[in-house]
Amino acid sequence: MQMKPVNTDKKNQNLLWRIHHWAGLYAGIVIGILCFTGAVAVFIPEIDSLIQKNYYSVSSAIPSGPALPEIDSALAQVKKQYPKMSGLLIDMPEKPGQVATFSFMIKGKDKASNKFHYFFVDPVLDKVLGSRDRQNSLANYLRQMHVRLYEGFWGRQLVGLAGVAFIVVTITGFMIYGNFMKKQPYPKIRKKNIRILMADWHKILGISALAFNFVIACTGAWLGLLPKLMQWFDVKSPGDFEAKVIMDKKEDASTTVHWQEVFRVVKQEFPDLKPGYMRASEDGSASIEVHGSIDGQIYERNINALVLSKTSYKPLYKFDVRKASFTDKLYAVQEALHFGDFGGLGLKILYAVLGLTSAFLSISGFVVYLYRTEKKAQRKMNPLKTTFLYSVLILLILVIIAIISMFIGYRQAATVAAVIVNGSLITWIIYAIVNSVIKKKKSRIQVYE
Repeated sequence: MQMKPVNTDKKNQNLLWRIHHWAGLYAGIVIGILCFTGAVAVFIPEIDSLIQKNYYSVSSAIPSGPALPEIDSALAQVKKQYPKMSGLLIDMPEKPGQVATFSFMIKGKDKASNKFHYFFVDPVLDKVLGSRDRQNSLANYLRQMHVRLYEGFWGRQLVGLAGVAFIVVTITGFMIYGNFMKKQPYPKIRKKNIRILMADWHKILGISALAFNFVIACTGAWLGLLPKLMQWFDVKSPGDFEAKVIMDKKEDASTTVHWQEVFRVVKQEFPDLKPGYMRASEDGSASIEVHGSIDGQIYERNINALVLSKTSYKPLYKFDVRKASFTDKLYAVQEALHFGDFGGLGLKILYAVLGLTSAFLSISGFVVYLYRTEKKAQRKMNPLKTTFLYSVLILLILVIIAIISMFIGYRQAATVAAVIVNGSLITWIIYAIVNSVIKKKKSRIQVYE
């Protein structure tokens, strides 16, 4: 008896279909949420600047010349009001007319009772302009939702795993649809029925945004899993510097820093550095960290650094990413590539459009899946209606968490998000196990019959 030849190509194609199907189906909702929130998150600096100017009515005077920023008097005023402040972080404006900010914490009896404060400062006139709760801001909501789904325990790792799934979906999608697109003229859309229409849009948009999706997926997986990767493989951040302890912690914390002198030394020692944020030590190292960016570079914000002595203002350490190793440069480029934070507003708009396109791929893929399994599953609701209801529900959840975050509190919003994320994850695991057991039982019964 002659055996039929095995069609290896068809076997491989079916395997790719299964991988693409399961990775897209189970991670598709998270990928869709991340792509949607990411399309908005690229504008976080611009959104926050608009809110500061129009809602809080704060803006800085325009400097008349190349004068150094002045913040010493404003900081002395805030310290007089909050003498027990700790963890002071000073953020400097990116453009003229924008404000500097002081953010710090007043420690309570426990972590839950710590109070955070955030002040707007004019770095030209050296005066305090107002305050707000930064944790409850729209900017913080957008970042926390995109970076960790607002879930503090393992949300960031879930985002990283979704990035890995996105890589798998992108590569398998290219391998599956690459050959198909050779047969069908680009960008021809067939309108035979809804399933074919959505399938063609899914293929064409997926191929069109292929390079973007691959970059976003790789950088997103890296950034999401970064904390664990650093912990497991002892990875150090570029410019990581630990100053030696030379005095008592209380003495270090009480030492006054003359920030005008800090700006002068930075200008002298690192002229190209545009200070982004600064902080003075409280651990006994008597040091001052100045982190910033250099114009015209494709690296994450504030990757460059200059560390000064708090007592003499002499440089202790300098990190210039332009002179760094290849691996440090590769590390430093990930966040900028992920958020499009290197090519101005035009590039961010392009990122937003492509991000929404990627979000649509999750939706169209789900619609195609529902249509393909409609007869077998015998669902009562139309696939388009089902997808619409799911999409509205997810948007509603995002809006509710945003409202809680901005108008009630960060902790309350994080609690709600944690319940939703972890509850959904547990429900999915239980469903997958039960479904698998039921299928095995059915297959055994069929064998016995």
